[in-house]
Amino acid sequence: MIGEEKFPSEAELAEAESLARTLEGRRELGSDAIEDALAAAYLLQASARPLNDLRAQAILNRAWRTPRRGVARAVVAGLAAAAAALLVIALRPRQPATLPAPRPELLRAQLAAARPDGAEAMGQLDSEMSAYREQVFGALERAYGSRR
Repeated sequence: MIGEEKFPSEAELAEAESLARTLEGRRELGSDAIEDALAAAYLLQASARPLNDLRAQAILNRAWRTPRRGVARAVVAGLAAAAAALLVIALRPRQPATLPAPRPELLRAQLAAARPDGAEAMGQLDSEMSAYREQVFGALERAYGSRR
């Protein structure tokens, strides 16, 4: 005993006795401290031994097996993103629709129908509006595709 060292307590003596019995092969279960000490000793012992080639290859195979799934998923996600981008580009209208200007006959028919005595001009306005609607729908169809 050196200088100010204390004598071991009863619990420390019992733990040392239990550890000695365990190390001699007369293992006692139930002491967490002994189980922790043995686990640490086994880890230290295992870390000091070199791996044989078969075990090293098995560890490498297990470590490199997981990223392949990630690479495959990344490739599939990249292809899906590229397909979505192509789809957006393909379905996007090339240019805005250019609507036709109304014909002078349509404007005259609108003016005639807007007059207080323009009830008889409504037939002419209806036929001119139908023709103009067809022109507008045709321009929209050319720009954005067929009617749905």
